[in-house]
Amino acid sequence: MKHVVLFGDSIFDNTVYVPGKPAAIEQLRNKLLPNWKATLLAVDDVTEDVLKQTANLPGDTSHLTISCGGNDALC
Repeated sequence: MKHVVLFGDSIFDNTVYVPGKPAAIEQLRNKLLPNWKATLLAVDDVTEDVLKQTANLPGDTSHLTISCGGNDALC
C-alpha cells in the first residue's frame, strides 16, 4: 500500500477555510487509488514549527508532500 502524508501549514490544514467544501485531505483521498491512503499531519502553523510534525510521521509513509511559508508572511 502507498501512503501519502501531507505536512506543513494551512494550505493542507484548510478545513476551517473551506466551509461546506471538501478540505485538501478529502480531495486527495477522493483521487487516490483504492490501495493508497492519505494522512494529514499539517497544522495551521509557521515554517519553524513544521519540523515538529515529522515526529508523527507514520512508519509506512511512501510519499511526503510539504507546504510551508505562507503563514510566515502574515507574521
